[in-house]
Amino acid sequence: MYSFARKPIWLAGHALAGGLLVIFVIAGFWQLSRHNEVSDRNAAIAERTEMPPLDADRFLEAVSDADLADELEHRLVTLQVERFDWQDSVLIRNRSLNGQAGCHIALPAAATSRDNSEPFGVLFTAGWLPQRACAAWLEGQVGVVGSRLGPTSQITGRVRVSQERGLFGPSDPAQGRLDSLARTDVERIDQQTTLDLVPVYLELVSARRASGSRIKLGADMPGLAVPQPLPPELDAGPHLGYTFQWFSFAAVAIVGYTLVLRHQARKGDSEQIADD
Repeated sequence: MYSFARKPIWLAGHALAGGLLVIFVIAGFWQLSRHNEVSDRNAAIAERTEMPPLDADRFLEAVSDADLADELEHRLVTLQVERFDWQDSVLIRNRSLNGQAGCHIALPAAATSRDNSEPFGVLFTAGWLPQRACAAWLEGQVGVVGSRLGPTSQITGRVRVSQERGLFGPSDPAQGRLDSLARTDVERIDQQTTLDLVPVYLELVSARRASGSRIKLGADMPGLAVPQPLPPELDAGPHLGYTFQWFSFAAVAIVGYTLVLRHQARKGDSEQIADD
């Protein structure tokens, strides 16, 4: 009944169908592993966000210790900030928030700690700005992109590792002073600031004045655009959907090829009966 399946053309078909099936299954398990990685990352982010904020001394200790640095990302840190160096701020271009195009403002700051009388440098992403405010910033209209982050007492930020270019993506000049960057590269920004920046940066979460009053962030008024704090990245992504998609392709391949073989077998039996 299935003797035709041993013919060379059908053997090639078996190899093609089997190869596609293996690819579909491997892709499904790979997407499932990516989903599990994202879920574990989101759980770690949620757990670290709930931890009490680190103070400046514990933050500096963790940054200088390679073993602790791996567990530092997404932890909250509360720092006493002496000043923000707006003249050294850099626009991080092509950043979106809730589907809107915009940018981040990377802002060097001088912070203090109890154990060190000298201020240390730390880079903040002061938040997100809409595209029109980003364009005004690049044109030198700093007043349009002003901020209430003046003399403050406490700044709370979320620790993030410095971003590096992968195999693909835009690159920035290695030398010279840049007004904008493709990514938050702490080392590159450190080249053009008077502060000695720590190797990680902080996403702005909240700020308080020296008086203790909270600074309202994210406001957008005529002549003033205040950066909006960035939410933690807890999106599960499309990996689980892709997992079902690839496994569905595998199931369709199995069922479909089985039906093709059955149809060919029945066709062969019918032709045999007709010949008899």
